[in-house]
Amino acid sequence: MQTVEPIILTRSDDSLVLSLGGNAFARANEDMTMSGQFEFAASTLAPLTDIFNSDRQLLITHGNGPQVGYILTRVEEALGKAYSLPLEVCVAESEGEIGYVLQQTIHNLTGGRRPVSTLLTQVVVDADDPAFDQPSKPIGPWFNSAHSDALQRAGIPLVHDNKGRGRRIVPSPRPIRVVEISIIQQMLDLGIIVIAAGGGGIPVVQHTDGLMGVEAVVDKDLASAMLAIGIGASQLILVTGVPGVYTDFGGVGERLIGHTHPDELEQWHAQGHFPPGTMGPKVEAAIEFVRKTGQQALICQPSDIVEAIAGRAGTIVESGHNV
Repeated sequence: MQTVEPIILTRSDDSLVLSLGGNAFARANEDMTMSGQFEFAASTLAPLTDIFNSDRQLLITHGNGPQVGYILTRVEEALGKAYSLPLEVCVAESEGEIGYVLQQTIHNLTGGRRPVSTLLTQVVVDADDPAFDQPSKPIGPWFNSAHSDALQRAGIPLVHDNKGRGRRIVPSPRPIRVVEISIIQQMLDLGIIVIAAGGGGIPVVQHTDGLMGVEAVVDKDLASAMLAIGIGASQLILVTGVPGVYTDFGGVGERLIGHTHPDELEQWHAQGHFPPGTMGPKVEAAIEFVRKTGQQALICQPSDIVEAIAGRAGTIVESGHNV
């Protein structure tokens, strides 16, 4: 058996948080498959091999919108045949599924020389968050009109598109605290590439007698920003399905924002340029991270990650940018 020499790392103050969108694990207009998720991970992460093999601390987060929805569908289809799972347990299962894909991919890219580990991550939310009364986070696949009608009759909230299809929506409370953040920092200090807060983390509320899970999905971009601030990251990269942040996206005045400042970005946000269910949380996360750390946030598509890190692609948000 061939012996793999590990990469010996020293403590680095240069840390990167990379947040991958869950929708990106499947190609547009194609059904999600496990092989497709591995293909996405390989194509997206391969250009980052030099970073994986460096002494830079790396924390990877990811979305889980499609995956957790499919898990919930399996649960519903198995009712009466297997025990039911609440939504937060489905989130935990999605952390395991996607974490496995990313963890194995990074292991193969580094030849096993850089340790990588997935950590199930609990994120505390407020039990009185108004989001619990206003479900807004889309998860899972689009259902045809007949299936959508059946779900609505069952009392399941949906959002609809212009084709008459429906998609499940669930509460998305704001994150307050990452329970395992000290463990994540210790792992980073040991040189481990950490995959954490998948899908925004497992939502829990704090009671006098301990933590308790709640049925919700935490926004992964806001959770990623909280983690990046907590570990003192030098860069936050939010990966999405488009080249960057646009004003008047899809309209006649559509314009890609290259370099910007948090105040400028906030003004556009107040004008309604960034919808709450899509680009809005990424913009909010970038603003919060840059304001609280003075460091750089990037928003880009998967194929542009390396170019964005070099400052040549995506939307770059910096506190020192002149507006």
